[in-house]
Amino acid sequence: MAGAGVNIKSSVFGYLFNDRDLDVSDGLCVNHNNPDLWFAGEVDRNDDEVWSNNAEQLNRLKLEVEKAVIALSICSNCPAKINCLELGMRGPQKYFGIYGGTMPGERLVMLGKSMKKAATAQKVAFAKKVRKTMRERGIDG
Repeated sequence: MAGAGVNIKSSVFGYLFNDRDLDVSDGLCVNHNNPDLWFAGEVDRNDDEVWSNNAEQLNRLKLEVEKAVIALSICSNCPAKINCLELGMRGPQKYFGIYGGTMPGERLVMLGKSMKKAATAQKVAFAKKVRKTMRERGIDG
């Protein structure tokens, strides 16, 4: 929801855009009131920890899925989606955050990353859970 006069370098996402050749300044995430949506699934866990079936973890997972569904729904109509996806395929961004309507697990698969690492497998599993939820609700994204 970027508007005239928005300074992306002072926004919450500004650290990604210094010295970049991709313009994503008109991205719908740039000045969104809840930037955490684009980091759904990025929770503090050990690499070996998986989502468990206890009530606390299941509630936490549901919250993270909801955040991702909202962010991906916004991304589906974003004018910066193509450049954002390219940015998300570069450097450390491929491992975190929603970029160009994709989650880290989806980008890692697109890049052919090994599924042997537990953290990568968890990101892929999370992405599948989010996409399944979206399909069940009839949400494009």
